[in-house]
Amino acid sequence: MKKKILKISIILIMLVLVYSTIVNALSFTATMTPSSTTVEEATEFTIEIRVSNLDVGTNGINSLSGKLTYDDKVFETIGDSNIEGLNSWSPTYNAQTGKITLTKTTFVKTEEPVFQLTLKTKSGVTGKKGDVSFTEIIASNSQSDISAGDISTTITVGTEEATNNTNNNANTNGPKITVTNTNTNTNTKNTNTNVNNTNTNTNTNTNTKEAVPSYVNTTNTTPEEDIPYTGVEDTIMYVMIAVIILAIVFYIKFEKVNKDMK
Repeated sequence: MKKKILKISIILIMLVLVYSTIVNALSFTATMTPSSTTVEEATEFTIEIRVSNLDVGTNGINSLSGKLTYDDKVFETIGDSNIEGLNSWSPTYNAQTGKITLTKTTFVKTEEPVFQLTLKTKSGVTGKKGDVSFTEIIASNSQSDISAGDISTTITVGTEEATNNTNNNANTNGPKITVTNTNTNTNTKNTNTNVNNTNTNTNTNTNTKEAVPSYVNTTNTTPEEDIPYTGVEDTIMYVMIAVIILAIVFYIKFEKVNKDMK
């Protein structure tokens, strides 16, 4: 009796280990892209959050959640109206906890935008920077939860001229000096005048505005790298069947050895 219990326990442990390996292999990428990284004060702008590289099982995902944080010294307070679901995703927002939960009636297996966030910079904050972050990101495929890495972006408040860093500097070298020497000789008066003129140099440096970057953070890869396909969708069933078959084979052989020994 004890031997049978031990055999069953070994089989169950093997199944649990295989299932854990499969769950850990699931992953996806979350991306945060602002409409601009430099925004004038008292001006609205948007940030798009999308999912990609979805290796999330056979079904796909139909829910997504995360915690939204932003610098309230730089940005106006947001509410439900500031969060717009895209591609039929329905958002709910808890202002006290900052948690955003999104659901969809169908499953998603390919890259797509999930929601858009609208923020507004405060007045009198030119020259300051504010961070916007979406953390504790978790998606569900109705069977298990799948997490992604935290994402964030930094917004600079200022005018277009400040962004381009165009500086005009005027330098004046030396004051204007006039020296007059008068020497009187018999019947002759000589006047010599030396003048140091003012020189003005103007230096202009212009940096071209860079394109708006996209901010990505993933669980299993570094930014700008695709998550390798693990083959979970096609192999999960085969792996489970193979483990069960192996467990049965080992059980039969073990019983046979016990009979031979008797």
